[in-house]
Amino acid sequence: MNTGPTKEMAQQQPLTVKKKPPGKQLHFSVRLTEGSSRFRDIVVRKQDGFTHIFLSTKSSKNNSLNLEVMNEIQNALNKAAADDSNLVLLGAIGHVFCSGLDFDYFKQRLLVDKKRESIKMAEAIKSFVNIFIQFKKPLIAAVNGPAIRLGASMLPLSDVVWTHEKACFQTPYIHFGQSPDGCSSFTFARIMGEASAYEMLLNGQKLTAQEACEKGLVSQVFWPQTFTQEVMIRIKELTSSNALVLTESKALVRLDTKF
Repeated sequence: MNTGPTKEMAQQQPLTVKKKPPGKQLHFSVRLTEGSSRFRDIVVRKQDGFTHIFLSTKSSKNNSLNLEVMNEIQNALNKAAADDSNLVLLGAIGHVFCSGLDFDYFKQRLLVDKKRESIKMAEAIKSFVNIFIQFKKPLIAAVNGPAIRLGASMLPLSDVVWTHEKACFQTPYIHFGQSPDGCSSFTFARIMGEASAYEMLLNGQKLTAQEACEKGLVSQVFWPQTFTQEVMIRIKELTSSNALVLTESKALVRLDTKF
C-alpha cells in the first residue's frame, strides 16, 4: 500500500441542476442534546425509533478513517444492535461524507513498527467491514458530500443509500498503490456489473450522484437544500414499521449474499 497523502479528493464535477422545487429549505445541522453522545470522532444521537451516527472527525481530515474513528463507529453500532433502535442512520457533519482510510495516520504508525502496525491495521479494517456485514438491523447511509475509497466502498454494505446532487463517489485505489477494500471487488460488480466496477476500481472513475443512482450504488438523490428533510421523512416512515419485520426483511434480501 502506498501510504502517501491523499490529493484533492473533494473536488466535484460540474452538475447540471434542474429548477429547485418549491417548499421549505432545511439546512444540515447538528445540535448536541441530552439524547446525544459525543465521542472524539463521531456524534451519536439516540432518536425516536433509530440511532443517528454522524462522522465528525477531530483526529483526521475530511472524515477519514483511522483506528480510533473505526473503533468508535464499531462501538456505536454494537450498542445500537443491542438497544431498542429499529435501525441506524449513518451520516456526516461537514461537506465530506467520508474520504476513506487516513493514509497520513497509518504512515506515521508504520514508521514505528512496520510489521506489527501493518497487521494491526489489516485487522482493524477487517473488523470495521465485518460490523457492517453482520449488522442485523437496517443500516441507512445519508451521503452529504464526497465519498472516496472506503467511504464509497462501504456503501453497498448498507441497506439503503440516500444522497444529494452535489455528492460524488470515487475509488481511485490504483493511484495510491492500494487494492480495493470494503468488499468492493465483489459488491461493485454485483450491483453495477463488471464493466462499471472495473471503471471505478481500476480507472478511478468519479461518479456524480445521478450516475451513482443510475448504476445502483445509490438509492435516491435529493436536492441539497432539502436533503435532511427528505431523509428524516423517510426514516420516520421506516421507524413506524414493526422492528422484527424490518430485521427479517433485511435478512431475506441478504440471504444469497456471500462475502
